[in-house]
Amino acid sequence: VTTTGTPIPEQANSVLQFFQKNESTFLVFLNSEKDTCLGTLIHKQWVLTAAHCFLPFLEMEIAILDEHFQKRMESLRPMLTVPHPSFKQDSAEHDIVLIKLTHPLKLDDQVKLAALPSPTTDRRMNNCTVFGWGWSWQNSEVKPDVRIKQTVSCFPNEYCEDSPIGKMPVKITENMFCAGLSLESKHTCKEVLAVPILCQNQLQGILSWSEGCVLRGDVGYYTKVSRYTDWIHRVISAY
Repeated sequence: VTTTGTPIPEQANSVLQFFQKNESTFLVFLNSEKDTCLGTLIHKQWVLTAAHCFLPFLEMEIAILDEHFQKRMESLRPMLTVPHPSFKQDSAEHDIVLIKLTHPLKLDDQVKLAALPSPTTDRRMNNCTVFGWGWSWQNSEVKPDVRIKQTVSCFPNEYCEDSPIGKMPVKITENMFCAGLSLESKHTCKEVLAVPILCQNQLQGILSWSEGCVLRGDVGYYTKVSRYTDWIHRVISAY
């Protein structure tokens, strides 16, 4: 399959920020005029996130910032975006994109990488945690102010398809999985999109869709990263 990268326009007016916190030093904050998403640093020059976060003509700017979004940012520009070649906007299938930075980040205690799973990882996942950011009720700013991690369980896909609450409007495929605390809860909140889920300290999923609040345990539907590990390595090697 041929993969084509999309150069980033010069005029960029949105911000991507890095959270410097011991438990989430791999998180990248993507702030655009349309959506606010999270990315996951998987290589010193590559960020992984959901393809639905990058619509046509989306412009962005990348910067590193501390966890409270208060200190001066160190600007970094994305060089190109590489969505999965089979992704379509009207589907949750192959909802994954790579962003290459113009310059590699220096890795240290505050900037670390999330480990990718093996391509053969297709077993029931345990000890899973969703990492993300949300907005408190009193916060009307563009940037979130609440850092949240939530331990969740992975459910068989057929359980989520039969759930009356938070049922995904499109069919769940073998390239996806669902996870949460309960199949019967749905909260109202505002949280950053495309949050990552780690199981046994490996990046197993990127949130593709949820009707509730995944950071409060509601069911989320995730792109199964292990199905794309080989593609990720091919893209990084090619560019």
